[in-house]
This record gives sequence, structure tokens and C-alpha cells, in this order.
Amino acid sequence: MLRTIIVDDDEIVTFLQKKIVSKCELDPDPISFKDAGEALRFLSQDSDTEVSYLIMLDINMPNMSGWQFLEEIKNVPDNDRFHVVMVTSSIDRKDKRDAANDPHVIDFIEKPVSAKHCAKLKGISKLEKYFAES
Repeated sequence: MLRTIIVDDDEIVTFLQKKIVSKCELDPDPISFKDAGEALRFLSQDSDTEVSYLIMLDINMPNMSGWQFLEEIKNVPDNDRFHVVMVTSSIDRKDKRDAANDPHVIDFIEKPVSAKHCAKLKGISKLEKYFAES
């Protein structure tokens, strides 16, 4: 099973991402966090160890940035079940390079997330098994 977590401090962005994730059938009821630290606590303490998570992660947030979050999830047991999509308004090439070098990052999307992005995610090798017709 794959659940989607949206981590973004902007309520409007979160609202729109939840709608598109649901509409595109990535997850009927995505979980959202305004704070990366709260998302990290959920993943390390409350997440179901039998479930994989697609984490749509903003880079620029107060308290804990997306980059700090990526470093911290490496300390969570069974972290190979976390698949991160960097979702950002940043067009910095260094951000794209850094994301490409992180083993948890499966894609880098510039905001806003669209149906086209969701369709692409369903075809990524680490995720496609969750969307295969049964």
C-alpha cells in the first residue's frame, strides 16, 4: 500500500495538492503537514511499517527545510519505504542536482503540481507496482 504525505507550509498549495493527488488517484485521502518536523515525527513514531509513503516535500519551509528533512529521514528505521518528490518553486539548478543525488528522491517537480506530474509519478519504477491494474 502507498499513502501520500504532503509537507508544505503554504495552506493554499497544500489544499491544491491534496485535490490533485486525490483526483488523479494517487491517494484518495492524502495526509498533510505544515511543518516538516511534524511529518518526521509521524513517519518515525506513528506511521504504519507495512505501508510505503510518497512524500511530496517543499524545500523552503520555516523551522526545518526540505533538505534537513531528507537528512533526518535517513535515521528512521525502514526508511527505504519513503519515496520523496521535491515539490518547489525553486528553479535553482543546485537544488535539482542535490535532489538527484539523494537516494530517497524519485522526482523533482516545480509548483504547481499538475495531473501530468501525477501521471508521471505513477510510471516511476519504484511506484508503478502500487498502481498496476489487479
